Amino acid sequence: MVRRYIVAAMLLTVILSFAGCAQKDYPLAEAGGKVFYASYFKKLFVPMPNATFEENKAKADQVFENTLKQITAYAYLEKNNMVPENVLQMKVQQENNKLIEYVYKQEVLDRVKVSEKEIFETYKRQKTTIWSQHILTKEKELADSIYGILKRSPERFGEMAALFSEDTNNKNNEGNLREFSGGTFVKEFEDACMKMPVGVISKPVKTPFGYHIIRVNKRELKDMSNYANEKKAIEGSLKKKLTNDEVVKSEKRLRDLAKMNISVENIGKVLSALKRDSLGNVVLDSMGTEKDLVVVSSALGKWNIKTVDSITAAEGFGKVPYNSPDALKNHIDRLVFFKTIYEKGRRMGANMTGDFKKDIELKMAIVTEQQIVKDIRSSIETNNDILTEYYKANLAKFTEKGRVGIYIMVNDDSMKVQMVKDSLQRKNDFRHFSKLYSKVKPKEFSKPDYYIYTEDDTTGYYKAAVALGKTNKVSGIFKNESGYNMIKVMDLTPPKPAELTETFINGTLKNEYLKTVTDSITNAEYEKAKTEMKFVVYKEKYEKLLEEILSNTKETK
Repeated sequence: MVRRYIVAAMLLTVILSFAGCAQKDYPLAEAGGKVFYASYFKKLFVPMPNATFEENKAKADQVFENTLKQITAYAYLEKNNMVPENVLQMKVQQENNKLIEYVYKQEVLDRVKVSEKEIFETYKRQKTTIWSQHILTKEKELADSIYGILKRSPERFGEMAALFSEDTNNKNNEGNLREFSGGTFVKEFEDACMKMPVGVISKPVKTPFGYHIIRVNKRELKDMSNYANEKKAIEGSLKKKLTNDEVVKSEKRLRDLAKMNISVENIGKVLSALKRDSLGNVVLDSMGTEKDLVVVSSALGKWNIKTVDSITAAEGFGKVPYNSPDALKNHIDRLVFFKTIYEKGRRMGANMTGDFKKDIELKMAIVTEQQIVKDIRSSIETNNDILTEYYKANLAKFTEKGRVGIYIMVNDDSMKVQMVKDSLQRKNDFRHFSKLYSKVKPKEFSKPDYYIYTEDDTTGYYKAAVALGKTNKVSGIFKNESGYNMIKVMDLTPPKPAELTETFINGTLKNEYLKTVTDSITNAEYEKAKTEMKFVVYKEKYEKLLEEILSNTKETK
């Protein structure tokens, strides 16, 4: 059962892989023989809904530049034989997955066909509503006996259901089922309900649940005029079921092809003779003749434990489980089974196609960069002195911006603002005059509006509040782009640097420092790689592609 789920998972990859049609592709850039294709960019860049063209373009440029760095790094490392081992292993796994896709397309997908008649019959079943009764028993003899009684006395159906039916949901309701349509119950039961005459009691019908005695009381066909619209969904559902069935059949065919014979006896001898070093690692070379024992024979040849170990590593199957005979046996079974698929795919001519190579190159570039960043981060020294020094040098980055809570009086007419200023000397109620004369009303008159200081602030509110220096004070009249202003300061919070707590140092500060240093190193290496390899960016093609993508994106002002 476990093996079937493995194959089914692989098959899902196949179905996704072969869905859709290939589109014409072209390069946006080249680095050291690696090509940055337009298809890469389309996969990675998703425009933000309701964003402006400029916002989406900024995001797109960042995606383009990051991907170009990844491809360049991968090309440079490959040229210098420096690609990380785990990335090379992943590449092998990706190529093997392609071989699985290739084989299962022929073994499964190409065999799954659904006729027009099957689709229509399924649709008709779905549109047929049935009202019926049944009596369920486990023993055929009892079912035959009940049928004999009902054949003579059909009016006793409810009585027999109450006495003998094992379906507790309806036995006390004369065996009546809720109304149902095709696709609700098991096929054998539904087939009988669809075909048998209305009002006639059936002979016992066998299903996985037991034996059913059935009486259909009513059958009604609904409107079938929407067949054309529902046909595709029905076809997909039928294919999915047939595909699952074909997976099981294909696994049997491939296992027959493998001609696998695992020696449980020799596995036991190998495990008994295993020796380990001081770190607990298995040392195969220290074994005696047991290392030459054949643990599995198949169409691929006769393998001893050393062969199993080397193929496991080469094909990206992780580590050989030497902990128990069953674990080792299952591992060998999986290894031979999938290795058989790989070899079948190669014999079928499943060389890596252009589209698949592109897909692998992109994945490898992304994974390579992730590994590089991980390695660099792990090598960077961080201690409290280093982090504190970085904090002091970048204090603005770790300082919360100041903010003020104010009531505003603003009007285009300076005379009205002056009138309010004079009136405040007689009646100190800033909010009252703001309600009457300000063209900009606060969100809630019971609460002040808050403004955060930024370098490009043109309101002048924060600066005016800071100049007052105290709360419950009213400013003088000043002008900004909204008009003539006065403000009353209700709350004033100056900029506040983050405290050097242990949590902050080991969290935000450390992460920011590691990112800064890592970016500096990777950017320097990127520039170096660009000078040592052929590097070209087709800027016009990129700009044209971006314009095509964003032309279909809704913008907001």
